[in-house]
Amino acid sequence: MAAGGLSRSERKAAERVRRLREEQQRERLRQVSRILRKAATERSAEEGRLLAESEDLVTELQGRSRRREGLKRRQEEVCDDPEELQRKVRELASAVRNAKYLVVYTGAGISTAASIPDYRGPNGVWTLLQKGRSVSAADLSEAEPTLTHMSIARLHEQKLVQHVVSQNCDGLHLRSGLPRSAMSELHGNMYIEVLKKYPHLWCMTKPPSRRPKLYIVNLQWTPKDDWAALKLHGKCDDVMQLLMDELGLEIPRYSRWQDPIFSLATPLRAGEEGSHSRKSLCRSREEPGPGDRGAPLSSAPILGGWFGRGCTKRTKRKKVT
Repeated sequence: MAAGGLSRSERKAAERVRRLREEQQRERLRQVSRILRKAATERSAEEGRLLAESEDLVTELQGRSRRREGLKRRQEEVCDDPEELQRKVRELASAVRNAKYLVVYTGAGISTAASIPDYRGPNGVWTLLQKGRSVSAADLSEAEPTLTHMSIARLHEQKLVQHVVSQNCDGLHLRSGLPRSAMSELHGNMYIEVLKKYPHLWCMTKPPSRRPKLYIVNLQWTPKDDWAALKLHGKCDDVMQLLMDELGLEIPRYSRWQDPIFSLATPLRAGEEGSHSRKSLCRSREEPGPGDRGAPLSSAPILGGWFGRGCTKRTKRKKVT
């Protein structure tokens, strides 16, 4: 006799009854689910009685269906028609001109044009993993700043954008020419790994009238949509092209010769060319860049960039005796 007062045979009988009830419940759930997939006019009288007797199951299944449909709608990409997008861009341009302190918050979507996958898009990392498909690796050193990256750099140069906060770790903002002092990288970049928290970024502790206005450019649903003053459904590069045209600003072209990756790279020594299998990130010292034909590269060290202050160990100075 066990401590609970039941013998072994009684416990086994109780377990069989419990499992039988669970199987009956699962079978009832499957039956109700099949019936609900039918149109109301196609259901038999017996099926109607079964639904009436299973109100709890019907409510549960209908709730599951609504949640699934809601998740599907959130994953769908929505595009504004050209006229509507142009109208929204004009409103956005007015907000950019009149902003007292404009902060740009960027995510993975601005780098998809550089062949770097996002997360929730149709070919995003999380989307593919949920489908059981493999995710291809992207070589970030081969990517180049997109039209959006270059536009943001120009907006900062024109003092229309004061600061950039980015979730991206691809380093493309820095490579576009945006100063490091004008940027906060939540997760660092491909060369520096950090994690910062910005609890006051959205100012949600303040009353709505005192919160900064939020403008969102995204093809999909975002958790901040209901708080946005304006939501633009369009690709980042398309919206930024229209915005820069509206503001009358020229988008600078990306120059690899001004890219920190290349300017900070150390040329290989003689005999080292065959020591690696990756594409070289720097030109040789004999190769001139655009505009400096015949001018050799300076041998002086380049300060700043990713490997500047705060990113390297300080060398101890020898004491003078």
